[in-house]
Amino acid sequence: MTLRLAAVQLPGCTDDLAANQRVAIAAVREAAAAGARIVALPELATLPYFCSHKPEPYRAWAEPADGAQATVFSALARELGITLLLPIYERDPTTEAYHNAVLGFGPDGRSLRDGPVARKLHLPVGDDPPPGFDEPAHFTPGDRLYVVQAEGITLGILVCYDRRFPEAWRALRRKGADLVVVPVAGSGGDDMDFFIGEMRTHARENGLAVLCANKVGDEMVAGAQVDNFGYSAVIDADGSVLAVRPTTDGPGLVLADLDVAGIATIRRKLRYFEHRRSDLMA
Repeated sequence: MTLRLAAVQLPGCTDDLAANQRVAIAAVREAAAAGARIVALPELATLPYFCSHKPEPYRAWAEPADGAQATVFSALARELGITLLLPIYERDPTTEAYHNAVLGFGPDGRSLRDGPVARKLHLPVGDDPPPGFDEPAHFTPGDRLYVVQAEGITLGILVCYDRRFPEAWRALRRKGADLVVVPVAGSGGDDMDFFIGEMRTHARENGLAVLCANKVGDEMVAGAQVDNFGYSAVIDADGSVLAVRPTTDGPGLVLADLDVAGIATIRRKLRYFEHRRSDLMA
């Protein structure tokens, strides 16, 4: 079975959230028209990256997992008959906690699970690249990894910084994932060879395909500039780059056809996951 995947490389967002949403919707429609069955949007897809500042001015941007964004994008997934992954700034009305989360909708418009399909697990703090970031001031970390069924495969999600941790990739493979979706935004601080190379390595050593969606271009929040570097990509389970969109290509789609049956073939050939010494390494 061949499955067409689309990473949507959105332009940097502004503080006009309605306009950001319209841009995202148009891009999802374009991906569906190109035959994509699974469409992934970048981290905080319809918001500028605000984590360089105090959290209070941006709390009003958060919404519950069944809020207005969910209503709009679930209807869009149903209309287009696709699986759609939408990163949001989530407020959990039960706990009043705020999360960097991802919603997932199937071709029928229903959520892929009860609640978000992911909440960012690892929250970075740093001064470099400027203007810096303090995600723990804004978000509560997630407390588990999920996998969900979509389009005949099993997928998991690692939100941006979560991709840095090899254990997270191993855990998703143990849970049965075939595909890992990686939404990204903000100033990553990597050169692009490393950014892509890191995901290629995790893909190959775990036998996992990767669908990475990033923004591209600058965002301005409270007078501070945040750059987004693009390089959205689709990577096969042997680490081969199937498609990538560099910074210079700007916003647009990254489309690739994934040979789903080929994942099992790759795993039989590259047996790193089975050969690991789990008796020595917890």
